[in-house]
Amino acid sequence: MKKKTIARVVSVAAAFAVILCASAQSALTPMTVSATTTDELQKKIDANKALIKELDGKIAALGSDIAESEEVQGYYYQKLVATQDQINLLNNQIYDKEQEIVAKEQEIADVEFQISETEKNIVDKEADIALLEKTNDENVYRFGQIVRAMYITDSDDYLTVIAGSADFYDIFVRSEIMKNASDQNLKFMNDLLNDIHRLEDEKEELGKTKDKLEYDKELLQKDKEELEAERTDLDEKRKYNSDLSASYTSEYNVISTKIANFESLQADYKNQKKVSMAEIEKYEKQIDELIRLAQQQASNSVVYDEGEWLWPLDYKFTLITTYFGYDPWRGGNHGAIDVGNGGINGANIYAMKGGEVIIAKTSYTPGYDYGKYVVIDHGNGFQSLYAHCSDIYVSVGQMVKQGDTIAAVGSTGWSTGPHLHFEIRKDGTRVDPLKYVNVPQ
Repeated sequence: MKKKTIARVVSVAAAFAVILCASAQSALTPMTVSATTTDELQKKIDANKALIKELDGKIAALGSDIAESEEVQGYYYQKLVATQDQINLLNNQIYDKEQEIVAKEQEIADVEFQISETEKNIVDKEADIALLEKTNDENVYRFGQIVRAMYITDSDDYLTVIAGSADFYDIFVRSEIMKNASDQNLKFMNDLLNDIHRLEDEKEELGKTKDKLEYDKELLQKDKEELEAERTDLDEKRKYNSDLSASYTSEYNVISTKIANFESLQADYKNQKKVSMAEIEKYEKQIDELIRLAQQQASNSVVYDEGEWLWPLDYKFTLITTYFGYDPWRGGNHGAIDVGNGGINGANIYAMKGGEVIIAKTSYTPGYDYGKYVVIDHGNGFQSLYAHCSDIYVSVGQMVKQGDTIAAVGSTGWSTGPHLHFEIRKDGTRVDPLKYVNVPQ
C-alpha cells in the first residue's frame, strides 16, 4: 500500500506537468494555464477574492453614501417644493394686494376729482355772490342818495321812518319813497337778496361737501398706505423665501453632483469586481482542468464504486442551508450543497465513495476560497470535494473506502460559519449532488 501511494504521488505530479505542457502548447482549452500548481492558481484566486471583498466593502459604503445623500436630497426637495408653494401663495397675495391698491388709488382719484369739481363750484358760487353783492351795494348806495335827498328836503317822515326801522332795507321799504316805488323794483330787490342767501347756503353746503370729501380722501390715503405696507411685508416674505429657494436649490445641486460622483465611482468598482470575478472564473476553470486531467491520470487505477452514494455526515446533520444552483446571496451559481446544523463544528466527514485522494489542501488564506479541502477521485470521471474543513485526516495518493473518515467540519476559507460544502463532479463539471446522494430521513 505504501509503494502504491508513493507511485500514485509521482503519477499525479507527472500528470500536472503533462497538463501544464499541454495547456501551453495545444488548443484543447481556450485559456492558458500560466501557473505551475493549483496552489499558485489558488493564490491568484485568493488575491482576486481579496480585491472583490475590498470592492464589495467600497461598493456597500458608496451605497450607504448614496442612500444617505438621496435622503438628504429628498429633504431638500421637499423644502424646495414647500418654499415654492409659499412663493406662489405670496405672489398671489401680492397680486391681490396690488389690485386693491390700484382700486384704492382709483377711489382716491375719484374723490380728488369730486373735490376739484366742488372747489370749482365754490369759486363759481363765490363769483355769483360777489356779483350779487356788488349789485346790492349799488342799490344800497342809491338808497343812501335817497336818504340824503330826504334829509336835504327835511322831510317830515325822515326821523320817524329811521326810528322805527331795523335796517336800511327796512327804512327803504317803509319810507314814503318806497311806498311810491314800483312793484317791479321791489320784486327785484327781494329776488336779489333771496339769490344772495341761496348762493351763500349753496356755498356753505359745498364747503361741507368738500370737507367730507377731504376726510374721505384722508381715510382712503390711510387705507392705501396700509395696503402698501402689507404689500411691502409680502415682498419681504417673498424675497426671504426666494433666497431660501436659491439656497435649497444650490444644496440640492451639490448633493446631486455628489450622488452622481458616488454612482460613477460605484460603477467603476462594480466593473473592477466583474473583471476580478472573470479572473476567478478563469483560474477556477484552470484548476478544474488540472483536477480533471489528474482524474484522467488516476482513472486507470481507480474503479468507480457501484451502488449508492453515502451521505457525507452523520445522519443527524441534514439541514441544507444552500442548494445547488443560483444563489441570490452570492449573486451567482452555487455548485454544491451546504449543510449547517447546529453543533456541526468538528463533526466527522465521510467519503461518499471509495477512491483515491488527489487533493488534500491544509494551507489556506482566511476568508477566501474553500479553505482546507479534500478531493477524492472515484474513477469513471467522478470526483467528490469536501470544503471548509477544520482538519484533514488524509493525504494525497491515499486510497480510501466508502465511509472512511477523511476530515472534520469547520469554517475555514470563505465561510460564514461552520458547515460542510460538498460537491460531486462528473468529468470535471459540477453536478447537483442530490441527483446522486439521498438526504437521510
